Amino acid sequence: MEKANGFLNIFNNKQVSVAVQLDTKLKLEIEENRLFIQPIIETILVCGRQGIALRGHKDYGPIQFETPFPSENDGNFRALLRYRVNGGDQIFRQRLQNCPRNATYTSSVIQNQIIDIIGSIIIKKLVNKINQAKCFTVLADETCDISGIEQFSLCVRYYDSDTNMMREDFLKFVPVVDVTGNGLAEVLIDSLKNIGLDLNFLRGQGYDGASAMRGHFNGVQAVVRRSYPLAVYSHCSSHSLNLAISDACNIKSIRNATGTLQAIYVFFKTPKRQNVLKKTIDEIAPENKKKKLKDLCPTRWVERHESVMVFLELFDSVIEALEEISNWVDRETSSKSNNLLCSIKNGEFLLTVHILAKVLSISLPLSRQLQTENLDLVKAMELAEDVTHTAMDLRRKAEAEFKEIYTEVSRKCETMGVAITVPRLTKNQNHRSNFTTNSSEEYFRLSIYIPFLDSFSNQLRDRFLAHKSLVKNFSCLLSVQDDDEENFVELIKIYAEDIVVDDKSAKGEFLVWKQQIKNSTPKHVIDALNNCNSIIFPTIHRLLVILATFPVTTSTSERSFSTLRRLKTYLRNTVGENRLNGLALMNIHRDIPISTAEVIDGLAIQSRRLKFT
Repeated sequence: MEKANGFLNIFNNKQVSVAVQLDTKLKLEIEENRLFIQPIIETILVCGRQGIALRGHKDYGPIQFETPFPSENDGNFRALLRYRVNGGDQIFRQRLQNCPRNATYTSSVIQNQIIDIIGSIIIKKLVNKINQAKCFTVLADETCDISGIEQFSLCVRYYDSDTNMMREDFLKFVPVVDVTGNGLAEVLIDSLKNIGLDLNFLRGQGYDGASAMRGHFNGVQAVVRRSYPLAVYSHCSSHSLNLAISDACNIKSIRNATGTLQAIYVFFKTPKRQNVLKKTIDEIAPENKKKKLKDLCPTRWVERHESVMVFLELFDSVIEALEEISNWVDRETSSKSNNLLCSIKNGEFLLTVHILAKVLSISLPLSRQLQTENLDLVKAMELAEDVTHTAMDLRRKAEAEFKEIYTEVSRKCETMGVAITVPRLTKNQNHRSNFTTNSSEEYFRLSIYIPFLDSFSNQLRDRFLAHKSLVKNFSCLLSVQDDDEENFVELIKIYAEDIVVDDKSAKGEFLVWKQQIKNSTPKHVIDALNNCNSIIFPTIHRLLVILATFPVTTSTSERSFSTLRRLKTYLRNTVGENRLNGLALMNIHRDIPISTAEVIDGLAIQSRRLKFT
């Protein structure tokens, strides 16, 4: 047995072979070879961590150290090695010049192998932590890269017992062709298995609301649950919030106002018009740091709050700039400027923009909170409930709240010489509001403000209903009430394979845990988990881990798309999948340390011209 272990240790480079131990010259040669390749690995690590391109136009042949900047770009990798040598590392220069031409270890092939090994090391460390947690959920989303390849981003969410925090880690990009539910589910399961994850610990799935992902019969979540029934599906909360706001903004006046804001942003996007706006801002509001309008994001509706607020801040400057541009000789530009000027110097438009800013402001804290990693589903639902109650409070105080908005807009309209008037009313009106009142304040309160708040609160309640039902049984673990033992019994039945004690012992744990949280009520799931001793309360601790692991959003997958756009650019659109994943892992997981010794040991597994072990 000892001989077998010794053979495996030597094979895996964990122990020096007998030949090397006896041959002093060979041992010295191996040490020199390891020192030689170390700067090459360090340079690749620097480029990978910083997201810098390695290759250039002509990155083959011997490296020219005499010229600091060759006439042809040979890439950042070779440039950094040249900079290292010119900085005084003459030992590396001598070794590189004296080594055989076919063993310089600076080619693109060796780069790919080193990047692949670094990526494998990072994945191995992540997989060990995830499997050690014995409970994780998968987060996935897809996007199209610059070369037209559909990339499937796989991430996982799990509880890290070392830091007592939730982690959401990117794993890899997988190119997909079949984007149906069955095709994506097969890719997801195979990819997770191939990297070494134990799918018996899969307890949740987090995707967006696309039919291919959330379909009840042939969606990814349904196909995965056939093999792993405990992997419950949760719709991304950020997407739910965006959809709630999107549907609420279907009110005609709100829809028209957002369209006008977008048209103004597009109009000022050209350099000449932007320069006019910038000069106007410097004249009217020189202390204002904002010098341009912001785009109304078509997908992230909550981010429109900042766009609306910037527009209101720069409103006077926008009016002045449009008036100046409307006097230009250019017929098309001046006409468009005049049309926009007429659109925004309108009482209904100004009231609508102020109402939109008011409602979006109460959803902004929820949107920001949903993008954090260390957030559990229970806390997210509480925040959503708080936003809903705030909207309902504004609805109950509609008369007083809207009066403040109306008074502010009235003052602004007076300075512009614009009146807030009620549109023409008829007895039978099907395409707009038709309230019989002579008061413009009452008309716009009844036609815009109240319907918008009603729609927003109803959409929030409906969109987050599925999330609430998902955590309904788990609420007994955080509640101090004594009448929810039935929910705990139901949890034990559902997660029987996760419970290591018998039912009676589990119920006893539950009763003692109830008494403990009465003395110190946990603020959220992570707080309860940190105060729960896994030895005293193994069942409670396990259920809290499952609850904390439930996916809240797919923000981590979407953040990986930002990395993808930085790595796979117009000039780097042919990068291979293994190289892309290795570079992405280095760039995203900057907190995972990688030593050159680990990489050299990985290189030494294959037969090399230079001996490393």
